[in-house]
Amino acid sequence: MPLSEHEQRLLDEMERNLYSSEADVVTSPKGGSLHVNLRGIVLGSIAVVVGLVALIVGVVIKQPAIGVLGFIVMALGVFLALRPAKSAGPESPDAGRSSRKAGQAPSGAGDGFSQTMQRRWAKRRGE
Repeated sequence: MPLSEHEQRLLDEMERNLYSSEADVVTSPKGGSLHVNLRGIVLGSIAVVVGLVALIVGVVIKQPAIGVLGFIVMALGVFLALRPAKSAGPESPDAGRSSRKAGQAPSGAGDGFSQTMQRRWAKRRGE
């Protein structure tokens, strides 16, 4: 059953949004924001354990100051563990994108949707 014009426009718009977001993921620098701060995780975990022990000790000996201090140490440990890793340096927003000569239109400009998708599929398959 063919789609109505409205449904076809919605489908085309959803496909464009999908492919543009896919292009953002593909062209983002390798690793993106997935850099792991291993040192921060280890130190943060140790701080959480020390803070938890201090919190329990403060409750057991009925010293609220020690318990509050333990809670603060735990909170700082979580912050330290969840802090993202520092990047090696500033990266340009165009990192990973292929460069074009000035004034040259991108390949496939003016192609229809199906031709663009066929070209991308062939490129991925290595043809």
